Amino acid sequence: MALLESMWGADRERRAPRWFRINPNNFSGRRLYQMVGPDVELLVTNCCPLMQVSARNHGVPDAAYVAENLRRLEPFTVLLLCGKVALSTYCSLNAGVSARALIMKHPAARTWTKEELNTTRRKIDVLIQSN
Repeated sequence: MALLESMWGADRERRAPRWFRINPNNFSGRRLYQMVGPDVELLVTNCCPLMQVSARNHGVPDAAYVAENLRRLEPFTVLLLCGKVALSTYCSLNAGVSARALIMKHPAARTWTKEELNTTRRKIDVLIQSN
């Protein structure tokens, strides 16, 4: 399970799907699948319930929406908190960061190094194996 900021690509702002399988061919999807592996069932939910028109638009995070989505998706093995917005929204739930959660940069961040990708993949593997 991955928590991202917002979905974009709509011609107008409208309700985003509560969760979805991210496209392994888009930039974030490709990065996420590099880290979790191709055989993992990866679901994504967003902090913002509304789709944005472009990647430059950022929605308003909604902690209650995130809490409901995570509750509906339980049980999940690992929660990837992807980026600052995902981390702050998740932490605003007053849940603390669970042992099943991994804090990481947003998969589309341009600052990822090959070493960071490999380290994150190893951390994800450990979390998956321990559950």
